[in-house]
Amino acid sequence: MNLPTFAVSLSTSILSLALLGAGCGDDDVATTSATEGEATTGTTGETDGTGEATTETTGDSATESDGTTGGGQSWPSPDDAPSYDGDAYVGMQIYDVGADAWLDELALMEGLDPARLVFVGEQHETAPIHELQRWVLEGLLARHGDVTLAMEHFQADEQDVIDAYLAGDIDSATFESMADPWSGYASYWKPLVETMKSAERPVIGLNVPSEALDGIYASFPTAPLEVFNGWGQDNPYDAFLPPRPLAPWDALYQTYFEGSYDYDSHGKDWGLSYQEALDYFTALALIRDDTMGYHLALRLEASEDRIVVVGGDWHVQTGIATPDSVTKFTGDGDARLITTATPAIFESVKAVSEGDRPVADYILVYDPI
Repeated sequence: MNLPTFAVSLSTSILSLALLGAGCGDDDVATTSATEGEATTGTTGETDGTGEATTETTGDSATESDGTTGGGQSWPSPDDAPSYDGDAYVGMQIYDVGADAWLDELALMEGLDPARLVFVGEQHETAPIHELQRWVLEGLLARHGDVTLAMEHFQADEQDVIDAYLAGDIDSATFESMADPWSGYASYWKPLVETMKSAERPVIGLNVPSEALDGIYASFPTAPLEVFNGWGQDNPYDAFLPPRPLAPWDALYQTYFEGSYDYDSHGKDWGLSYQEALDYFTALALIRDDTMGYHLALRLEASEDRIVVVGGDWHVQTGIATPDSVTKFTGDGDARLITTATPAIFESVKAVSEGDRPVADYILVYDPI
């Protein structure tokens, strides 16, 4: 196999690997496309940012959930807890993993208050999840205002283009042609960006420049970290990469990664042993996580903002991937983790854990429309 063909094959494999893990892995568990409109918080009425979603309560509320500061409430049973409807989901309920309780919207927002980082995982291109991401984003914008949106879906070297669009210096078509967003941007992630544009708040791109990854692919079979850590300040993408050398992964990280790893599709046909292939792809995942964590750390240290981070569930769940990477670069990395599930997979998602790490702090449980 000649090098150019192999590099393309490897790049395609990395992309498909990023889509592993439906429900419990890298990029999965559904929510939906965002809607327009404002909303109120309470036991009845509209929910933040998702049109005319209503909240219904039955029975008596229990005590406040752990971490709330005032009016939020929790219930031991979902039968008594409020539910929220949107354009792409119905009956969404909020599960507090640590408290084993069901919350109202206010209790969720109060639970998020102490942390400057809120990660909201996703199954990519799942409309109900993206609407729920916006629901969380708009709730925090209404509550705090000083919110930045950070996205896996833009490369860090596209920040100038992102900033130009938010400032009104270029139009939407120019932005989308220049910023190199992920395929499906207009359908799934654009409403998040437009929410921030309307609020006049920042959006930051987190991901590794694709040209830098191309350099790693082209150097196969040299180990990714050997290539990455060998780049000096003269590398054209140095400004968009974390400081080198990156430390190798630990056993917990690789064990977590291995749960979503498919050897048959990623490395077996390249003549690599299972362990060689697992090490290769673990390194690529680590480079992505540490790059995203580095840019989040920079934002935390450069501003007083709260940051809502949207990205694949594998990067979010348990906190072992991107959230832990943030703490490598700053001491100010306290985070809350949100993931999603449909009722059919709620129990399996809730059971996801690694070591003593639960799947998330909160699970938004919804039925897609």
